[in-house]
Amino acid sequence: MALSAIAPFEAAPRASAIGSSRGLRIAFVGLVLAVTIGQRLALNVAVAPINLAFLLIYALLAIAIFFDRLLVSTPRLLTYAAFVTLALASTAVNLSVNREQVSLASLALLLVIYLPYVFTLKPGALAESDRDFALRTFGNVGFACAVIGILQFYVQFVFRPPWLFDYLPYVPNVLHGSERYNTVIPVGSLSLFKANGFFFREPSGFSMLVAFTLICEWVTFKRTWRIMTLALALLVTYSGTGILALSIGMLFPLGVRTLIRFTTVGSIAGLIFLVLGDAMHLGFTAGRVSEFEGERSSAYIRFIAPIRLIRETLNEGAWTALLGHGPGAITREKQAYEFHDPTWAKLLFEYGVLGFVLMVTLIWITLRRSTLPIQIRAMLFCSWLIMGGQLLAPEHNFMLLALAGLPFVLPPKQVQHAH
Repeated sequence: MALSAIAPFEAAPRASAIGSSRGLRIAFVGLVLAVTIGQRLALNVAVAPINLAFLLIYALLAIAIFFDRLLVSTPRLLTYAAFVTLALASTAVNLSVNREQVSLASLALLLVIYLPYVFTLKPGALAESDRDFALRTFGNVGFACAVIGILQFYVQFVFRPPWLFDYLPYVPNVLHGSERYNTVIPVGSLSLFKANGFFFREPSGFSMLVAFTLICEWVTFKRTWRIMTLALALLVTYSGTGILALSIGMLFPLGVRTLIRFTTVGSIAGLIFLVLGDAMHLGFTAGRVSEFEGERSSAYIRFIAPIRLIRETLNEGAWTALLGHGPGAITREKQAYEFHDPTWAKLLFEYGVLGFVLMVTLIWITLRRSTLPIQIRAMLFCSWLIMGGQLLAPEHNFMLLALAGLPFVLPPKQVQHAH
């Protein structure tokens, strides 16, 4: 009698745990979809478009709070608080000198993007193995996007409607994201277009996702047919961004075995170039290495020009080396310099050396305490820091959170033991 009376109350916590995991998994899958196939969409219901990834990351945090599945990471909280203090000081100092060069909207966006880094989910909040669930979810979505990109590239030989490479004009304006991207890019002088995965802003962004998915598959599940499919998708983007990111990931862990593996993969890539180079026009991709020499080339603008900008402007004022020129100030420099503002350059220019150190520390702590394989963590860190303007990009930051920041956070000693 007593047992039957107690049983319903014993089942209630289990039912609540099941419900919380289900709700968090749904929100997590939605977040992964938002940072991949939904990255061109936003809600135009306010002063500025609201990226879908914003809605999903904060919805996930709200669900975790409701079910008591959220934790605060003290090291991340302290680092974030220190950066906020530094950013406010930089803003105040630069506002007193030149109000026009400081953007409060840029500061607000940065603080909102990095606030979720303070939190982590309790162990087992998503599934029995949070890491496996996160990697499988991301891997499945990334693989589906790769297949779509391959189909997109080869379908254009027989059928090329306008929406095949740019679907946004067919979407209601209320769902339009930013349109300041080169979404449709030809392959040199050929009457072909680079695969952009249909859903992505640019072929380079699609190639980055494919590279992440490929390295995840390579170091975890190791399914050969998926690896080959992902490699083909990377080729038809004709973008060096994903290839560079993949090369960085394959350099880790540092050691002789890694060197042998890197050399082997490089040899296979060379063989593929010799066999399929003419048929797939791979000479166009290989020829982009020379872009570092031309001042108006994409590679120069992305990697060389920012170095020149920082070298010539970091010490313009008495405080700029330490506090920077203030949030959003790098935009005005584009009148005098032609450059792309990678994270490292934007941090140094706008928030100085102190801001750079604090923000890099926040990302470093987030990745260091994850049980992700080091190859994936190296790619996430390097792509955030040097490959593109990722500082204020919700997609990349929230992808980093989904893979490394929210699930399966462990103390450093346990992380070392896990590896």
